[in-house]
Amino acid sequence: MWHLRLSSTSFDPMVVYDGHPTLFTIKLHHGGEFTKFPNVNYIEGIVTYVDMVDIEEFSIHEMDAIMKGLGYSVPPVIYYHFFSAKGRHAFWATGPRK
Repeated sequence: MWHLRLSSTSFDPMVVYDGHPTLFTIKLHHGGEFTKFPNVNYIEGIVTYVDMVDIEEFSIHEMDAIMKGLGYSVPPVIYYHFFSAKGRHAFWATGPRK
């Protein structure tokens, strides 16, 4: 089962995930907003890490559960954007809090 971690908490994925090839961490940006097209950026958000996510169980429903764990109401409106660069992945999320 996944758990939430603030960016200030130390975590060594090489040690924790050793022998568990289906587990990964999400770097989740939330609490901010996207700027308008064409220069889309994500501003005024915070970063939370979601550790121990299992790729074999991960889905949009799991992402919704993570957002609920952060205090967001799911639905009505949550936008997810997935970014991958050089083997690193990050999610941005916006939406109303409870």
